[in-house]
Amino acid sequence: MDVLSLLRIDHDTVKDLFSKFENTTKTAYREKQELFERIRHELFLHSKAEEQVFYPAVKAFDGDGRKLVAQATREHKDIDGLLTQISRMEPDDEGYTERVQALMDDVEYHIDGEEGQIFQFAKENCPREQLEQLAIEIEQRKSALTRQPAA
Repeated sequence: MDVLSLLRIDHDTVKDLFSKFENTTKTAYREKQELFERIRHELFLHSKAEEQVFYPAVKAFDGDGRKLVAQATREHKDIDGLLTQISRMEPDDEGYTERVQALMDDVEYHIDGEEGQIFQFAKENCPREQLEQLAIEIEQRKSALTRQPAA
């Protein structure tokens, strides 16, 4: 498996969690909280592994790689900010659902741009062997992040 396929699987996992969140009843507060925690965990692992493994590989090539990664990194920071805001709220707080919706919108936008421009750039510039090696490194990084104690 190459890194692009692996990252798409991560994207699909988060989209599935978003769908489950959207399909919860208005007062299913515990379920919403559990789903949000799973979303936050998945996004943390995914974004950190991308920033530490995939993005540096993309930036290493001349051309648009640096610009694409800079934009994606800014989007990660915006998403992290929303995750922090939401994590300080309770599911029954006013504005909670709206903030989660904003998170979903931002993540969907990021995924669309990443799977479009960045993945295409990587496909055009990275040899197949490198894309496969990056997948291994992403898996290893996510595993290491999972084992780290919470800060």
